[in-house]
Amino acid sequence: MILNRLLLYPRMRRTSASLLLVAAWATLSACGTSAKSPVEPSTPAGIAGRITSVVPVGNFRGTIRVEANPGSPSSGAKAIVTVTGATTILLLSRAEGEFRLLQSGQWVRVWFDGPVAESYPVQGTAATVAIDSSGTSLMNRVGR
Repeated sequence: MILNRLLLYPRMRRTSASLLLVAAWATLSACGTSAKSPVEPSTPAGIAGRITSVVPVGNFRGTIRVEANPGSPSSGAKAIVTVTGATTILLLSRAEGEFRLLQSGQWVRVWFDGPVAESYPVQGTAATVAIDSSGTSLMNRVGR
């Protein structure tokens, strides 16, 4: 019945075709993502070092201990870092990852979200954690 009306009334056919095109465009636009790829912050990292401890609280949250010089228990930069659901975790490929992918032994750089507690080790919440695969100390990269 509807098909017969569309064939009999050309103006209705044009209006229906226009509506169909608009609906298709809206659907395709909604499917596209406007989210940008995660990017490493342009400011220097708050700490760079090896993860020596991981304490998960689910897949998306937990704490990590980062030590610039893990071989020295009482010196060097160390931090207890809280990772929240809002923390950006950059994988080796620089794609975004999840907390559960952080492992002891990985070299990372951490950018803090707000102030850190000036204890030893420092304590703060991470805005970004970038995993680095170099396998060498990243101390020379902290101030870049």
